Amino acid sequence: MENTALDALTKKAKTSVHIVENRPIEYFVRAMMAGAYIGFASVFCLKAVNGLYMIQSPLASLIAALLFGVALLMIVYGGAELFTGNTMYFVIATMRRETSWKNTLQIWTLCLLGNAFGGLLFALIMAPTGIIQELGMDNWLFTLVGGKMSHSTIEIFFRAILCNWMVCMAIFLPKTLKNEFAQIFAMMLLVSVFFVSSFEHVIANLAIFALALVVPHPEVITIGGAIHNLIPALIGNIIGIVKSSMKTKA
Repeated sequence: MENTALDALTKKAKTSVHIVENRPIEYFVRAMMAGAYIGFASVFCLKAVNGLYMIQSPLASLIAALLFGVALLMIVYGGAELFTGNTMYFVIATMRRETSWKNTLQIWTLCLLGNAFGGLLFALIMAPTGIIQELGMDNWLFTLVGGKMSHSTIEIFFRAILCNWMVCMAIFLPKTLKNEFAQIFAMMLLVSVFFVSSFEHVIANLAIFALALVVPHPEVITIGGAIHNLIPALIGNIIGIVKSSMKTKA
């Protein structure tokens, strides 16, 4: 089963190379979709748990974590391209000499830009709806974003390593299961592990930072704070993917 899963991940990487070489705009749009899907999941979590957050219920974080797995479901089954997923596919495929490091860097860059653009575009579309603003300045999303921006660089870096280690498992382990319902359950459960543990996922952070920044927000939420988080999160995520992929291949 493990070899079958590795073959599936390698095939996904080779398919991405084919799309980028022949239909690069299509690939970029798929990457944009992933950023938007994470935005949808973030708003879903906000609306679902903000009431619990306001009464300081300890269940708010757990429920949000369980619900956020919807984002990965939309990405996997909706044909979108997620940067962190592609890092895993291409590390494995390149280690197996099915793709090149040139392919890897090219697609990582295109996917990252597409994810960022999709998340920002979603946030700009969301802003005029008033959905976030109607919850006031003391809402779950702003607290989550403010907390992420307040961590030290070293904390963000190591949280990001652990995050993508778990994201790799959320992508890889379900492929070893035959039952589709078991695959979906495993995927959502493993995503909830990184979410509730307060690990740092660069694309998820891009999406929620954009949502918070494009509407009136508390002073602790700034563009500088976003950059402070995103750079070490990006580096840590890549290292986490590489470490996990090497262990998976072994």
